Amino acid sequence: MQHLTLFTLAITLIATICLAKSPYQSVLQHSRIRGRQHGPNVCAMQKIQGTDKKYFTNCKQWYHRKICGKPTVISYECCPGYEKLSGEKGCPAGKKKYANQVIAQSLIIRMIVYFFPALPLVNIYNTLGTAVAAAGLTQMLESDGHYTVFAPTNEAFEKIPPEMLKRILGDPVALRDLLNYHILKNMQCAESITSGTPLETLQGTVLEVGCDGSDMTLNGKAIIQKKDQLGTNGVVHYINELLIPDSAKTLLELAQGSAVTTATKLFVDAGLGSHLSGSEALTILTPQNEAFKEGVTMTGELKKLLKNHILKEQLSSGVLYHRQELETLGGIKLRVLVYRNSLCIENSCIAAHDKTGRFGSMFTVDKVLTPPMGTIMDVLKADDQFSLLVGAIQTAGLTELMNQAGPHTVFAPTNDAFSALPKADLNKLMGNPQELASVLKYHMAKEILVSGGVGSHTRLKPLQGDKLELNMRNQTVYINKVPVVEADLMATNGVVHAVGAIIKPLALEDSDRLIDII
Repeated sequence: MQHLTLFTLAITLIATICLAKSPYQSVLQHSRIRGRQHGPNVCAMQKIQGTDKKYFTNCKQWYHRKICGKPTVISYECCPGYEKLSGEKGCPAGKKKYANQVIAQSLIIRMIVYFFPALPLVNIYNTLGTAVAAAGLTQMLESDGHYTVFAPTNEAFEKIPPEMLKRILGDPVALRDLLNYHILKNMQCAESITSGTPLETLQGTVLEVGCDGSDMTLNGKAIIQKKDQLGTNGVVHYINELLIPDSAKTLLELAQGSAVTTATKLFVDAGLGSHLSGSEALTILTPQNEAFKEGVTMTGELKKLLKNHILKEQLSSGVLYHRQELETLGGIKLRVLVYRNSLCIENSCIAAHDKTGRFGSMFTVDKVLTPPMGTIMDVLKADDQFSLLVGAIQTAGLTELMNQAGPHTVFAPTNDAFSALPKADLNKLMGNPQELASVLKYHMAKEILVSGGVGSHTRLKPLQGDKLELNMRNQTVYINKVPVVEADLMATNGVVHAVGAIIKPLALEDSDRLIDII
């Protein structure tokens, strides 16, 4: 059964190759141009000094006279398919071409032997002929084309967890993407690779094909075991690692082996692994490892929080918009916040490119999410460090404002901020509700700004008074040079940032008396 499945995979791979289109002549064009002064069908070749390795030349190689960083010498030889005739210039004679069908079959047989090394060759011929005819692939297999296939060895398949391999082989969409990810849209023999170059696959993404000395590399790794298995319709390179594109992976597979290993383990420990390895259309917000403190312990609260890191639909960050609401598996709504240089979901901002899997997407975020819990007034009342501020808001008649829909950003002075004022000034301020309201409104803005949205020079218009100047230094937000001591306390109608001092306008920052800021 396993042989049959791999045979089907091989046939599908062959069919995919034969359906692609890419001009072969582009491979030789520059070498022909450089060699034409020596006669018809002469190609310029570059040989690495001290070796017998020769390469067709491109413009960059020609002028640098280097391949893979090593010096070369130029020679002129017959282009592929041509040979010299005595007494005539260049290479006017064409070599006898093999029939496309014979060469194509030899390429196919080589690949099938690859998947079924224990089968006698005659059996491969018979089985292949039957399968090709039954699938209606004969005409395609005889067609012209020039492609590059990175064919995984048995060793490559054995490195993949059996459950993962079984899932992909049983999923036509994932299998197609996996096969297409191993095929380049043009022909790349080892001799044509002289530096790291991103080349497009039939799957639509790119592979970095390069060289490291004499080794051909793939995505920076020397995993190619055998190079340049040629046929008229392309070239095959054998590789000892299976290339699995993101589009063939589950959410759990996307997260594994990346910079979010801590979060991945916590999701599994929280009992959410079935959601991340299944076929639900989801988006996972995965905090970077640096977002977690040492010694994270699984608790009921953490399980609930992690469930709210999973969104109930598959999304792309490119389609998100400001103030959009997203529902989580935990049943709450999260807000999308779009800033000039940041895209955030509540207080967590996207820190890397999306990863789009078979059924879900993964957004890597810079912080653990803080879901909104009650209104701004609820947030302030729930935190003892704001007890004096809560009393001041009530005295100033601003309680209703702090409960309104908003959005609001509040730079909330802590008890320490109020206690730092001279006692006489504090008593005077608390005894004048109108003046107190003016001071507090200078700490509030009619928009929502989380710390991740603060750049090197950000301005906010407060509810009363001149602008607020914000910037980020050493991971700390400053407002008019006053540091935020605790950022991103999320509320349903905005956000609270705790500050350890009363904020004054910058032009009057040296004033000693609070009355001067009014």
